[in-house]
Amino acid sequence: MNDKKTINKIQTAVIASVLLVILSMFYLPVSVHAVESIKFATYAPKGSTWMNNFDAMGKEILSKTDGNVKFRFYPNGILGDELDVIRKMRAGLLHASAMTATGLGEIQKEALIFQLPRMFKSYEELDYVRNFLREDLDKAFLDAGYVLIGLGDIGFYYIFSNHPIRTIADLQSPNIKMWARTSDKIALEFYKRAKIATVPREVTQVLPSLYSGQLNALTTSPYVTVALQWSNKFKYMTNLPVSVGVGATVITKEKFDRLTPEQQKVLREAGDKYQVKLIEEIRRDNEKAIEALTKKAGIKIVEFQQSSVEAWDALAVETHKAFVGEIYSQEFLDKINALLREYREKK
Repeated sequence: MNDKKTINKIQTAVIASVLLVILSMFYLPVSVHAVESIKFATYAPKGSTWMNNFDAMGKEILSKTDGNVKFRFYPNGILGDELDVIRKMRAGLLHASAMTATGLGEIQKEALIFQLPRMFKSYEELDYVRNFLREDLDKAFLDAGYVLIGLGDIGFYYIFSNHPIRTIADLQSPNIKMWARTSDKIALEFYKRAKIATVPREVTQVLPSLYSGQLNALTTSPYVTVALQWSNKFKYMTNLPVSVGVGATVITKEKFDRLTPEQQKVLREAGDKYQVKLIEEIRRDNEKAIEALTKKAGIKIVEFQQSSVEAWDALAVETHKAFVGEIYSQEFLDKINALLREYREKK
């Protein structure tokens, strides 16, 4: 009998304890918004100026959101090329990325217009046009399901090679094995018009292709040749800006909308802050890289002959026209050319 009373008391105590636990859950402070983990992929190498800025941006956002918005970075292209990254973003496996115009063009194809050959002759021209179009670009990406966090630079692209390149004829030599990104329609079209044989590869395949001899020439920025360890495979740099490499940082609208208005504000402000800082630093890095390439790596700078510059520019204009209606409208091309004329007339 006593045992039965004891059991009943224990059961009553257990039930009371369970009820207390359940009731207490209603009075515990509960966070309205869970921690948001933002998976961010990029080609940028770990330790590069790009990644250093992205890391700093992530830490600032983490601090200013009280630890509720956390970035997880995947540098060095470890999650695949930019087309792979975009597919993963669309599937919700990734949320954000810093990518080049080639990747951006898969989201909003008119962004490819910025990498047209010989479109911009100085950073000042690029800044003038890009800043003027920022609201248009924001809307275009938002319509495609992405939020632009910031616009950035890779730098002006020059020809790096193992043979001195002074004319278009030099580039047409059977000894030249010129790299073009597999997904870069504009470069492939431009080289085709210039009768330059190309070897299509994605960025992550360039280094092994240089070592195997499948490639021996390419266009990229001086800092990229250093950051991606391509520089020791070249002997010459041609002092002719072929095009300008641009990029941007984007996040899917779906992920952005999961943030509170306050968190969104922090993200936008940090994005703008670090993108401006990054542009300044990358431009300085490109200047330093040229000095390092010539003084330390022994790369010789050669000049492109003026007659070939004129022919090069004519081929560039043909390429600009070739993509009207396919990548961008005539109206958009005219708008950029008008802005460039406006800027040049002010100088």
